[in-house]
Amino acid sequence: MTARIRWIIGLLLAVVIGLAVGLVIVTGDESEETTVTVSGTVDTPETETTQAPPTETQASPDTGGVPSPNGGRAPDGSGGLGVSPPGQ
Repeated sequence: MTARIRWIIGLLLAVVIGLAVGLVIVTGDESEETTVTVSGTVDTPETETTQAPPTETQASPDTGGVPSPNGGRAPDGSGGLGVSPPGQ
C-alpha cells in the first residue's frame, strides 16, 4: 500500500468518526426536550419625552496637527497643491 492511499484512508476514517461523534451528540441532546411557555402581560410605565433646547455652536479654527517645515509652501513657493495657504 502506498503512502498516498494510506493518507486517503486515514482522512476518510477521520471524517466518518467525526460524523459519528456529531450524530451521538445531536441525538443525546434531544433526549429530554422541555418547552416552557410563560403567559401573562407586562405593564410598562408611560414615559414622558422632552426635548433639550437648541444650542448654538460656533466653528473653531483647526489648530491640530504639525506645521509644515516650509511654512505651508512648496519649494517653488506655490503652496504645495498650487494654492497659497490662508492669510498669505
